[in-house]
Amino acid sequence: MAGALTYKGEHHAFQGCPASAGWSHSVSKDLVHWEDRGRGVHTLHETYEGMDSSNEPCSGFVSVDDEGTPCAGFRQCSSNKGTTGLNPAAHKWDVPMEVRCATNSNLTAWGAPEFIYPAYFYRGLPYDPVRPWKDTDGKWYSAWSTDGCNGTNQWGPTSAKNLKKLPCESGGQLELLVSDALHGPKANWKQLPPLFTTNVTKSGRLVSPGAITGEFVTSGYFGGLPGDPDGGKTRVVTQNRAGATYWVGTQQAGGQFDAFWDKDGAVGHYDYGSLTMARTLGSDPDQVSKNGRRVLLGWIGGTPASQSLARDLSLSSEYELLQAFVPELKMLRQPSTLETTSVPASAEASSAFVRHSTGSLQLEVVATFSWTGPNPTAPFGVSVLGGTTNLTIDCTTTDRSKSEAPGGCMVHGPQSQGPLMPIGTKTARLHAIIDHEIIEAIFNNRTAMVNYNKAIPSEKSTSVELFGMGIAGLKAEISTWSLDAANNFGPQPVHSHSATLI
Repeated sequence: MAGALTYKGEHHAFQGCPASAGWSHSVSKDLVHWEDRGRGVHTLHETYEGMDSSNEPCSGFVSVDDEGTPCAGFRQCSSNKGTTGLNPAAHKWDVPMEVRCATNSNLTAWGAPEFIYPAYFYRGLPYDPVRPWKDTDGKWYSAWSTDGCNGTNQWGPTSAKNLKKLPCESGGQLELLVSDALHGPKANWKQLPPLFTTNVTKSGRLVSPGAITGEFVTSGYFGGLPGDPDGGKTRVVTQNRAGATYWVGTQQAGGQFDAFWDKDGAVGHYDYGSLTMARTLGSDPDQVSKNGRRVLLGWIGGTPASQSLARDLSLSSEYELLQAFVPELKMLRQPSTLETTSVPASAEASSAFVRHSTGSLQLEVVATFSWTGPNPTAPFGVSVLGGTTNLTIDCTTTDRSKSEAPGGCMVHGPQSQGPLMPIGTKTARLHAIIDHEIIEAIFNNRTAMVNYNKAIPSEKSTSVELFGMGIAGLKAEISTWSLDAANNFGPQPVHSHSATLI
């Protein structure tokens, strides 16, 4: 996801498409139906202070300047020459950050490049930028992805061979710059100490020091989330090396970001499956200092590569990052197909499997499980697509569940697993949307995973079942709907339509 922006009631998603030499642009008014607007931000031959590049735009951002004009920003993915006019020792990858501002309201036409600040590094990096923001002090800030070894002296006085050495023990890093304006004559970007540096991720209560060994990838930075106990002052960092990870914390304008390491759910993975490189959009172009809706939209890796379903983000009273499918997706439900099944807690259940429905290859599932006393002694959950895919809750005492969710449960998709949060809960709510081979699931509005199912044997494999229902004390309720297609291009799957395919 190269960039995302909500502007004048429309939601814009830009995905990098190197094969077509530009950013694929799609737009939606309802976060469900998307229109293809082509590739407006595209390759140009650029020369600036010695730079010479005809490469495609790399991962970037779309922000709105002080005049209300949307501007797309990025760097060239590669270059034949660096900006030697500013630094005679520049490497060929040392190219500046630039913006191109929209010249029409549809964001399909863009002006000439304006180079806003140079960037230098000891090795070739994408240095993906986050969306620049105007903070509470009235200053503009920009951050871009590097690794924590941004300084040649950290590798000793010896040869260039060491300067390219990985892994970087410090992990990933967000550089930070400040200016009086995003671009134009008032722009005067100056570098500050790094915003955030870490090599540590978490999954539930499992802390993984050293997990990040290189630069952050496609970083995001936002705040002002609904539900924030601090009234919108809390901030969130996202990136995608060693998983689709996030950190919730605090930061004063121009200062360093401090993560809430001691709070369960404030550091973790925003997806345990193949969703990656996500960006946010929402009620306002400013995604940091103004409160409002925050919607996560990302890229589902694999084949076909697709745009994810939109998720609303919020914070719990304990600073957990919460996520839920946007309510607009309910418009896809076919009301006549609603089926509901309840299974009371019973040790005398006649079968561990309870057939619920035979719907379609496009369906929505909402299931709630609860229990009292000790954790269930066997896995349970929902089986979809004719038994080819299970969405499982496992509270048995395995070594992995002890480390990630001690005293709690793990959840599993076809190729993914993560902790059921909050740890120790005795209720599991599963919300899943299945679109042929793509399964997106969110457990308890916290643990999310997107997976491809490669085992669908036929179009008749549509049955849905509850399993594990013979477990004493476990009760369940499930509702399903068949879904309409979410595109404007004929009877295709929800995800795979031409506005969002890479």
